[in-house]
Amino acid sequence: MSEIIPILEEKFVIPSYFVDENAQMTVGCLFRILQEMSNNHARLLGAGWYQLRNRGFFWVITKIQLEINRLPKWEEEVTLRTWVKKSNAATSPRDYEMVDTEGNVLVAGSSIWAILDIEHSHPQHMQLFDGCFSPQDRNAISQKPQRINALEIPKETSDWKTVVPSDIDMNHHVNNAHYIQWAFDSVSQSFKQTHQITDVAVNFISQAKLGDRYAIHSKQISDTGYQTTLYSPDNKQEYCRILTHWKSII
Repeated sequence: MSEIIPILEEKFVIPSYFVDENAQMTVGCLFRILQEMSNNHARLLGAGWYQLRNRGFFWVITKIQLEINRLPKWEEEVTLRTWVKKSNAATSPRDYEMVDTEGNVLVAGSSIWAILDIEHSHPQHMQLFDGCFSPQDRNAISQKPQRINALEIPKETSDWKTVVPSDIDMNHHVNNAHYIQWAFDSVSQSFKQTHQITDVAVNFISQAKLGDRYAIHSKQISDTGYQTTLYSPDNKQEYCRILTHWKSII
């Protein structure tokens, strides 16, 4: 019987390979560490990657929303917390907090996960897994991960790339953190040097696989907001939608 740990808490020191030229953690690496925390907690609750795989299932993240007060620096020690909230029929919410050594909240957010079967990628009813969870009545942020409306995708593009083996995860599709990194790599360095991200929302729509082509399209939707879609230039199928807000730091 797995030990029930309602809220997983782990300390983490930011390594050099998680930071950018300013020694600050990248948003892509933030998503990586949150993903790792999610699996660590699920494993302790009896529903980790291997445990589900042995039953013919796997986790997928469908939505996430993060509020970012600041991103930690290289060698900074942070404490990460994650917990599961009450599931509905098809999805399981999971929240996160990252705090510094003085207890200041650096990042807080909420995500939505589903369990699919390996053979057909069909969503599973969460009631089948209720015994694995210890839901908490606690919210890291005040709102649920939002639904992001579609952007109009360009009819033609010559600026596309191909999914390579290093993009693929253990479920044989592109790891969710790679989409985020691709999107943020498309933001100009001059903009990132004069602005700080304050929040990010992501809707994961479909799974890109090895050899698939992808393109990135962004649009400024407000003075501080940008929306990005990652999509297939071949059939216009969207892989994910990303909404970000920023503030000037000069």
